[in-house]
This record gives sequence, structure tokens and C-alpha cells, in this order.
Amino acid sequence: NVVLGQMFGVNAVIRGSDKMSNALRLSLSVIVVTFLSSMITWPISEFILGKLQIRLFQTIIFLLVESIIVAVLIALVNRFFSEKRKVYGRILPLTLINSAVLGVILTNVQVGYSFLRSTVNSVCGGLGFAIAVIILAGVRERIAFNDVPKPFEGVPILLVTSGLMAIAFYGFTGLL
Repeated sequence: NVVLGQMFGVNAVIRGSDKMSNALRLSLSVIVVTFLSSMITWPISEFILGKLQIRLFQTIIFLLVESIIVAVLIALVNRFFSEKRKVYGRILPLTLINSAVLGVILTNVQVGYSFLRSTVNSVCGGLGFAIAVIILAGVRERIAFNDVPKPFEGVPILLVTSGLMAIAFYGFTGLL
């Protein structure tokens, strides 16, 4: 899991898991942006950066590609789904600053995945992010009705919970 195992996208998880509806929207946004970013950045990396031997700039170029994809998605939401503009106007920028998207596409290139495997890994990375965000949103909603010690209210209990989730997910390592 990219969030719990590699610590990618923790900031977006904390901000996006306040309500289940926000978690679902953020999850969908991350899956779409990760998928599209992977499909665009893999050919750029292989056929342009690799041939010109300038892989040094891949992080900057991948961030630009991700920014363009998010900007296009925001424009599409504003154009065709004006009633959802307010909701996704807050969620899509969170996707832009989400390190999970960049982490997954950089991992795809660094490991040397093929185009198909890179695309599948990106979708699975987005789904892993979605699982973590949705579970944490559910836990946050349940914790709201419990008595939590004063020092652990808010983000501290969320970090403790995510740490316990990481240990639980680590137990599944190697099963597939």
C-alpha cells in the first residue's frame, strides 16, 4: 500500500479523510490522475528522457504532467459538471499536492516496468490509496463518537490508527 507502506500521500489522507464522501471523491480523483499520469509519463520517460539521457529532470517533468492533468480535469468539471464544481474544486487540488501520485509514477519508471505493467501498477496504487483513505474515513467517523484522551484528539489519534493499519497491512505482505 502506497500510503501505509511507503508513506506516500499522508497529507492528503489526513485532509481528505474527514468525511466518507470526501474520501470517496479523493479516492476517485487519485485513481484517475494516477492512471492518466502513468499513461503519459511512461512514454515521455522511455522515448524522450531516456533517449536524450536527461532522466535527471524526470521529477520536474512528471510534476508538470500531473499539474496539466489536474488542470484539465478541473476545467472539465467546471465545464460539464458545474453542479459539482464546489465539491471537486476542493478535492482536485488535493490530488495535485498528493505525493502518492508522483510516488507511484516515479516508482514505475525506477523499477523499469513496461507500459502495461506501469499502468496496472498505477491503478493498483490508486486503489491502495483509496482503501487506506476510505478505511481511515470510516474510523474517523466512528472515533468522533468515542471518548478519546485530550492529547490524542484529532490528528494524533488518526496517526496512531494509521500506524496500526500499516502493521495490519504489513501482515499481508507476500500473500499475493
